[in-house]
Amino acid sequence: MNTILESFYDLKEIVSSFNNLHEKYNWLLSDLDGSFPDKYLHYFTDYRIYNNRTNTSTYWITGEKLTELANKEDIYFIWGVFSAFDKKEIINLDVLKEEPYADGNPDFWIEAPIIQHPKAIIELVFWDSSLILLLSKDEEISRYFRNKFAKWKDLEEYNNE
Repeated sequence: MNTILESFYDLKEIVSSFNNLHEKYNWLLSDLDGSFPDKYLHYFTDYRIYNNRTNTSTYWITGEKLTELANKEDIYFIWGVFSAFDKKEIINLDVLKEEPYADGNPDFWIEAPIIQHPKAIIELVFWDSSLILLLSKDEEISRYFRNKFAKWKDLEEYNNE
């Protein structure tokens, strides 16, 4: 179930909509742009921070730690992709072949958008401080998300308008 919100919400509001179901996953964070203080790096199981134009920084976090991180008041994202993986899935950040991205990605605006990483179950996208997208194979999380945000739209229908 793919969903779009034409409003911007902070990470805390989004994560709280999942009713703790996000904690059954590990999350890959990529293509982040926003306010993300280095003092929160200890929440991550692994991360790579690049200061060049060829790679974006990537972060690996458990769902439980994502809950804690989301409750920090000084964090927001203008751009970013949060990809959820089964807890058994291992992602090596040094050899990440499919790095999900938001900024400049045209693949969200097609007839039937799909999650970028082939092993991901959910993709939460922060789009330019103006949109939130949720691409999900987990229908329960999608239902909770849609119940929390009354003005949601189906992404496929939105793209066909």
